[in-house]
Amino acid sequence: MQTAFSLERQVTKIANVTVSYLNARGEHQFLSLNVNAPPPGTPFSSGPPPNPAMGPIYQYVSDGIFRQNQLIANFNIRAGARLSLFGNYTLNYANSDASGASSFPSNQYDLRVDYGRASFDMRHRVFVGGTIGLPLGFRLSPFAIFNSGSPYNVTVGQDLSHDSLFNDRPAFGTNAPGSCPFPTAAACLHYIVPTSPYVPIPINYLTGPNHFTLNLRLAKTFGFGPEIGGKSGAQASEGPGGGGPLGGGGGREVAAALDEGAVAAGLGAVERRPLDATV
Repeated sequence: MQTAFSLERQVTKIANVTVSYLNARGEHQFLSLNVNAPPPGTPFSSGPPPNPAMGPIYQYVSDGIFRQNQLIANFNIRAGARLSLFGNYTLNYANSDASGASSFPSNQYDLRVDYGRASFDMRHRVFVGGTIGLPLGFRLSPFAIFNSGSPYNVTVGQDLSHDSLFNDRPAFGTNAPGSCPFPTAAACLHYIVPTSPYVPIPINYLTGPNHFTLNLRLAKTFGFGPEIGGKSGAQASEGPGGGGPLGGGGGREVAAALDEGAVAAGLGAVERRPLDATV
């Protein structure tokens, strides 16, 4: 279900601004479960599986949810044929407990443990594009995109819950010297793997690097091909000559000769054609 509100205003003769708020609520989102995992589903679960005679039983379910709020600002500037700019900025907040039909929760019996930042929770997005007219007939078209980093998860790389899945997260803490199970010093200073049931860190706790893309298109249009000069046949018939109102039939004969000569030379219907050169 999605709800949206928009407000548009013309701030100057050449600029329009639109501000929109979007709220999205998703129910019955798909994910996967191991329905034969040992209860209660927390790290170091020791209870027998519901069906001890069977191994892992994977099943698709539609128990996930997501909540998203976005504030979007659009602008549009048009100053004649020489300047056209447009773009938007998006402030985004998204939370979820599922990441698609092939995703598994860290606790097979409690999806609330994994409710947190969604994989598409990129906080800021900026896009700017347009066309700028330059001297000598050149056109510059910028295209810029900025995205905040995407969230990502921290896992211990072990099946602590005994559910055949390696997506358990560590706990907050500092490891004793020489006892860190993680490959980096930063992880050793912030995360630990306790030896008894614990509360894991939030899902998608860390954020990746920002992304910036810039494209610049420089273009110019050249004309090529012959251009017909002088007057057309009808106009040439108005020139001096004998016969009729023009002093005889000579004017029409001259016009016909000019048209036939132009066609024979390949100039009868040829116009200058544009050629775009782009860098």
